[in-house]
Amino acid sequence: MTAARTAAVAGVGLLPNGTYSVPERELAVDVIHEALEDADLSLADVDGLYMPSPRPWTEQKFFSTNLLHLLGLEVDRTIEVSTGGTSGGKAFQTAVSDVRSGAVDTALVFAVERNSTIETTGPYFDYILSTFDAEFESPIGMSIPGVYAQSMQRYCHEYDVDREDLAEIVVKNRDNAAADPDTLFDDSVTREAVLGSRPIADPIRMYECPAPCDGGAALVVTSADAGGDGDRDGDDASDRRNGTESAVEVAGLGSHHAASHLLMTRDDSITELPAVRKAAQEASHDAGRSPDEIDVYEPYAPFPHIEAIITEELGLVDRGAGLEACLDGRTAADGEFPISPSGGCLGRGHPPMVTPLYNYVEAVRQLRGTASTQVPDATHVLTTSEHGHVNGATATVFARGE
Repeated sequence: MTAARTAAVAGVGLLPNGTYSVPERELAVDVIHEALEDADLSLADVDGLYMPSPRPWTEQKFFSTNLLHLLGLEVDRTIEVSTGGTSGGKAFQTAVSDVRSGAVDTALVFAVERNSTIETTGPYFDYILSTFDAEFESPIGMSIPGVYAQSMQRYCHEYDVDREDLAEIVVKNRDNAAADPDTLFDDSVTREAVLGSRPIADPIRMYECPAPCDGGAALVVTSADAGGDGDRDGDDASDRRNGTESAVEVAGLGSHHAASHLLMTRDDSITELPAVRKAAQEASHDAGRSPDEIDVYEPYAPFPHIEAIITEELGLVDRGAGLEACLDGRTAADGEFPISPSGGCLGRGHPPMVTPLYNYVEAVRQLRGTASTQVPDATHVLTTSEHGHVNGATATVFARGE
């Protein structure tokens, strides 16, 4: 049996969050070529294609098949994953596992999404309703902000948290994202503006919701083992892939799904996220370090109280103290344990299928030393993805190559 290889991200590509008038497949071609150029590889080197399944309103169906035809690409593995917000995370982790096992040598992972093509009412709301329990939740017109509003209320009640202070997590994330030209927002926001924004689902305000937008990202995953079977592309590309500056190892993988569906839980409080906790523990164990021994955290946190709870689930603070850590500056980019230096869902905009890959691109940039909001001397980054009310989660640890 062949020994497991070390997987590494050799190249990344990113489309700035915003609005695009061209079809998703054209966005995919652009971001794929950018990632391959960054890796100093060509389409001929790719033997695996991995992606989240497109949203229902994407016009092109059989998306990966159509894309392979457009690119003139023949591969051994083609996978489209549909697990909600974890789709990008699952696609990436499958690619990493295939590279580790030797099933493929060069895996291309990408996601593109256009939310500007559909109104948030009508067909979009029908799609959202279909994700809830069809017998008990869908008939009452449940919404995603409505779900998180209930857990925010409970979190504030259970831990005596000042609801208005949660606005500071939005302020911190918008500050982090303002320096990055690829984000949806290019300015900071005040606490007063957050709390004065339009009500969405009591007590959540508009600025506390992730802004839907169009976007895309791609990553090239290869074997980081010099001289391994994956070095089919010549010495120059191999040297670049294994060079100190660009070698970013995928050091740990983890995933977990709790026995819950959105707000329907069995034994756990809606103020706890066991899927994140267990996925992070698994990924950290795989990487050989505990969750609190990471330099940077890029969680998938669509609402401010979820970032606070994730901080607690990672074991960085006690239960109920996640918000206090933000208020004390410990989660700032120059703090004790930086949370979302990219700005996260709240700061940079949120195309859900792409968001996990944005977290990975940010991890690569942090470890290369090229992030817009850079954490000095970072050697390890932990990212997450989630779906539902964080019912399922993936966690991935990236490490700087030596």
